[in-house]
Amino acid sequence: MPRYAYIIQFGFRSRFRVFKAFEVSGKIEWRFQTIQIKQRIRTAVRAVFYILPCEVKTFSYARVMKYVFTCVVALLALNACVKLPIDKQATDEIITVGPGPEDMVVDEISWKEPRLLISCNSRRKGEADYGEINSYNPQNGERKILHRVEPSSIHFNPHGIDLVQVKDSLILLVVNHYHEQKENSILRYLVVKDTLYFLQKIVDPLIVSPNAVTGFADGTMLVSNDAKKPGNFWHVLFIIKKAQIVYWDGSRCSVASEGYCYTNGITNKAGKVYLASTRQNKVWQFDFKDGKMLNKAEVAKVHGPDNIRFYGDNLLVACHLRFLAFIKHFKNAEKKSPTTVYRINPVTKEKEVVYYDSGKELSAGSTALYHKGYLYVSGVFDPKLAKRQLK
Repeated sequence: MPRYAYIIQFGFRSRFRVFKAFEVSGKIEWRFQTIQIKQRIRTAVRAVFYILPCEVKTFSYARVMKYVFTCVVALLALNACVKLPIDKQATDEIITVGPGPEDMVVDEISWKEPRLLISCNSRRKGEADYGEINSYNPQNGERKILHRVEPSSIHFNPHGIDLVQVKDSLILLVVNHYHEQKENSILRYLVVKDTLYFLQKIVDPLIVSPNAVTGFADGTMLVSNDAKKPGNFWHVLFIIKKAQIVYWDGSRCSVASEGYCYTNGITNKAGKVYLASTRQNKVWQFDFKDGKMLNKAEVAKVHGPDNIRFYGDNLLVACHLRFLAFIKHFKNAEKKSPTTVYRINPVTKEKEVVYYDSGKELSAGSTALYHKGYLYVSGVFDPKLAKRQLK
């Protein structure tokens, strides 16, 4: 099979065509297709792209790749215009944990003292395999790896997590990815002190690219898919809104809401559901009834929101203000990616920056938690948390 690439030609009236270019004997043969993608593209976006002439029939493969790369960089560069709140830069206490502590929750029930439970998974290519739930005790600084009692068939690669009290049991919900088998699932564990007892693995055709999960006291849950299909780069790049939020009622899944691009953090409280979209740059509030997310209302517009946690009745939302820097940091730990955390009042819709770091202390922050006067921030890749007093 020859290699091929998709090339985009921008036209008028917010439309563009996609051509499929096949490599044949070191050259590119264009196979023009009548693919019309009726997705509105801003004029500013069209202006920075190369316009491919229709009459050109061959390019070298390297030139085709150059066009593709230029398109990607140009579009992402448009997202690098957000002002950084550099006046909030401060020095943090750094806490070492496992690699890739992408998500975390506060556990105030299962242990004699409150602790943080942290989802750690090696997320960079070339890193040693690591997938564990770490705990951190803010009172004495003790760090542990929670023991898991589970079937040997479980390949543990945790992503988003949530902790929920269901009757007399404390349940940890874990978004799990088994990359080799291309299997995505939600794992349910019973938390008893320092041990996680496996309860159930939930696999469903609707759980296609799970990112985050939020549970309810009746044992049901909502799962945010960040794409319609796993690894759908083009949907993310061009903000194609196909992702769905899935409701699990204890036995089967159904669509709770749909029409999003790169939905990320999700949480709930007092009959309301809160959802963030990293590419749509928004946080929404919904009413929740009978497995459906209703009455969608924008709470805040913030750039690159990730996970959501509560700070009293307010929301704490970690954000990525420099998407290109985030990608560079993913490829190279030495490249820094700034982190910003907003406190958002869902009633008044007021927002305030409560944390900023240029990457000096912490890069690519994904989750922020408040506990007894301090803010704890975890990152997507590096094996550490940042701790800063919240004034």
